[in-house]
Amino acid sequence: MPGQVHSPSDLWKLLMSKHMARSDKVPKSRFNIDAYLHPDNDRPGSFNVPGGFFLDEDLDQFDPSVFSISPVEALWMDPQQRKLLEVVYEAFESSGTPMSVLDGSDDGGPGKKIGCFVGCFSLDFQFMTMKESDFRHSVTAMGVDTGILANRVSHVFDLKGPR
Repeated sequence: MPGQVHSPSDLWKLLMSKHMARSDKVPKSRFNIDAYLHPDNDRPGSFNVPGGFFLDEDLDQFDPSVFSISPVEALWMDPQQRKLLEVVYEAFESSGTPMSVLDGSDDGGPGKKIGCFVGCFSLDFQFMTMKESDFRHSVTAMGVDTGILANRVSHVFDLKGPR
């Protein structure tokens, strides 16, 4: 999470301190804010918010083999998909749910009735990826479509959801 929150205890500390996880500056690796920042929010192509909520970690530190995803496919996956898979894995791990319940080796287990519902509103990675139309891989569509976030989780963890 933003605000250097890397564990449930970090989140608790942030909540108890009554601070926001907002950064006053946009990391240079994201985009050049000076090209868009303007005090007049009605000016076309600009905005007047100087900061935001940014993760302070290297998003390339994702091990696709844990989720049976090829390195090439992982390269074209939106960081939101990668982070979501990691968070869901951590949630199952923290709850004490054995992966055998989820992966089908424990047939009929509670994992077969787990649903996955995800909301998303940011398309940053999709916009950046689609800029170069001549340089796209065949897995790009699945990697940048925010509409498949829940599907990605359900597929990776073999969740069948409530019927």
